[in-house]
Amino acid sequence: MLRNMEAEQQRRAQESERHKEAEAKRMNLKVQQLAKEQRQCRKALQQAYCELNRRIAEHKCERRHVGKAELTLQAIQDAEAQVDRLRQEAQKAEETLATARLELREQTQEGGRGSRGQAQGRARSGVGPCGRPHPYVPTGEEEAPGMKCQVTELHDVLMKDVGDRIRADGRWPLIIDPSGQAATFLRYQDTNYLDTVNPEHMRPERIRLALLGALRYGKPLVFDLREVDLFPVVQQQLEAVQLGLAQELLSCRLLEQDRYLSLLRPSDGPEYSPTQFQEARLGQFRLFFVTKVRWPTAEQLQVLLPVQVQLSSGL
Repeated sequence: MLRNMEAEQQRRAQESERHKEAEAKRMNLKVQQLAKEQRQCRKALQQAYCELNRRIAEHKCERRHVGKAELTLQAIQDAEAQVDRLRQEAQKAEETLATARLELREQTQEGGRGSRGQAQGRARSGVGPCGRPHPYVPTGEEEAPGMKCQVTELHDVLMKDVGDRIRADGRWPLIIDPSGQAATFLRYQDTNYLDTVNPEHMRPERIRLALLGALRYGKPLVFDLREVDLFPVVQQQLEAVQLGLAQELLSCRLLEQDRYLSLLRPSDGPEYSPTQFQEARLGQFRLFFVTKVRWPTAEQLQVLLPVQVQLSSGL
């Protein structure tokens, strides 16, 4: 009788384990499908932004012709409506995916505080791409690791790097701000700002000159990713400027041993002659990525330093 009871308990345990494995597999497939749908939403939103910018460019060309200007203005309004609709769809897809990922983690980490602690321990021992350690600073279980700051603290955190936290980390910041206030702040500072959904801003020559200008005059270069996952596109366009540039820029190696001089072209003029690049200004160069996506991709969180922007309590 005792053997029968033990056998029944073992059978039930095995059945429970099989059920958990099947449920985890089902959730994993669901997450994969939702991730695919999210990528499709972001791609559609990116295309809508490109169409909107194209319509705006057409309208600028046709403003002198009253009849055509009215048509192009209506086309802009239609394109804006499409962007708004797709933005809402992308946001909903992102939230649905985040919820599904949370459910999957809860299933696979039942009683697994140890495994979560081990993962955090590995993150703590990581080394930034510039050869300096980047500490793991938890900002909440479901938030990206990194730093937190208020909107009102952006100047001190980003421009002045008070406390040398960015320098010590060794990665360039990824400013995460769904409200969009950080992007507005950076756009109106003394920065070389590139809107990644604007095809004109993503031309290799425009990127090259923006990067050179930021190095020459000691100012930040800003890539505004909006609410679209355009980080791979930025890397691709940097490679179009010069092979290997994306990794050299992200790893800070571009600033070593005058490597940045390889970006110079004979047509750049005397203001960009090698003697015009001063060490003090090069030391003031910054590279910022800003996104409205609440949960950026794992690649971005690994390569860049997440900076979570919080709205002030009074806002």
